[in-house]
Amino acid sequence: MDFNLQLKIIKRREELYDFYYRGMGEKIKRTRIDQSLTQEALAKGICSNTYISKIENNKIAANKEQLYMLMERMGIETDRIGFPEMMVESLERSYEYFFFKDISSYEKLIQELDEYDYGVLIFVVRLGYFVLKGEYHKAKQIYDDMYRYIDTLEEYGFAIFMMYGCFYNVGIHDYISARLMYESISDKLRNNEPLYALYSYLRFIIYGNLHLFNKSREGLAVAADIFFHHNNCSRLMESMMYSNLFKIYENSGEEMFVRDKMIDQLMPNQRNLYLIMLSEVAPEPLRYLDQLHEESPYYLDGLFLKALFFLNTKDKENYRKHKQLLSDMHYQLDAKIDYVNLLRLIEQKETMFLKDYLANYMLPYTESLQNLYFYKKIADRISDILQSKNQYKNALIYRVKTEDFKKKMILSNKKTS
Repeated sequence: MDFNLQLKIIKRREELYDFYYRGMGEKIKRTRIDQSLTQEALAKGICSNTYISKIENNKIAANKEQLYMLMERMGIETDRIGFPEMMVESLERSYEYFFFKDISSYEKLIQELDEYDYGVLIFVVRLGYFVLKGEYHKAKQIYDDMYRYIDTLEEYGFAIFMMYGCFYNVGIHDYISARLMYESISDKLRNNEPLYALYSYLRFIIYGNLHLFNKSREGLAVAADIFFHHNNCSRLMESMMYSNLFKIYENSGEEMFVRDKMIDQLMPNQRNLYLIMLSEVAPEPLRYLDQLHEESPYYLDGLFLKALFFLNTKDKENYRKHKQLLSDMHYQLDAKIDYVNLLRLIEQKETMFLKDYLANYMLPYTESLQNLYFYKKIADRISDILQSKNQYKNALIYRVKTEDFKKKMILSNKKTS
């Protein structure tokens, strides 16, 4: 390695440690106040009162030896504090595991960090873990809390937090927030291949879900090249899934590469939506709908499509079976859509009531998921019904609703930013 580059790396690492040592003043101050200690009492025999004041106000980084002495005086267990050297090393391990989707190694890292109750970068590491596992309810708690500590992160830690935050928002289908966060991340990540691959991969996923396909493909070109270079099969398989999804969204007519092995490697929060989308374009939709996981999101949506398939193919026995299953699971899963009522309206050809249900419930549901594909499909169905009733003006309104929704998503991001 070039000697000057090596010196810069060492200096950068020292500056990183120094920044987070400064941040430990908050822990000192909070504990001192909780114990009703004055700065004079805490400092006695260790350092000056002025030194304590500067530490607590993050103006200087405490000398490590004095920091241990101060913590000992306040009864703080130093082995439960995330010191900067350990936190930075854990952060680097976290994005390596995130890059490879290596959940088992990440889990071991989380277990190592369980004993620590303080350290801002530890919260970032935990956020990445829950996002990677698809445990978004746990990720949300950390994600929301982290906004109180944004100012305690330097550029490097901030970029990784924002990146994990992007993946969190993608996971909960908030592509507007994901795009806003993505465009706030510095592209200085170019010097770190795994991070730059994830950064480019986010461009691919976020813009693809916003149906900005040209921008999306630019991200895939960079990310896939790095994934391939590192023999990162998990991310390559996942990127094929997104590629197929976006081909369907774009109605490109391009051939899709689909293998059962690829489906098996998907996370639970990805699997059912992907199977549903494949069933939309497959000549035999049951091939994919039969693989739905009951404990994963979108199970009821897929179950509805299966029931609808049996209704359209006049398979009465299977139709009754799946309709009953939808009824049984409606309250059990606290479903947002009454699919049994929707099937009844379709079955009995109550088209205007069907139009109302689609407009009042299905459109808002797909809008909440920020799924432009299904939004368009439902808006077009409403328009077809209105046109069949000679309500051409109202039909035209729904024809353009998808573009309005797409513009709303993109413009709302610009307004927010």
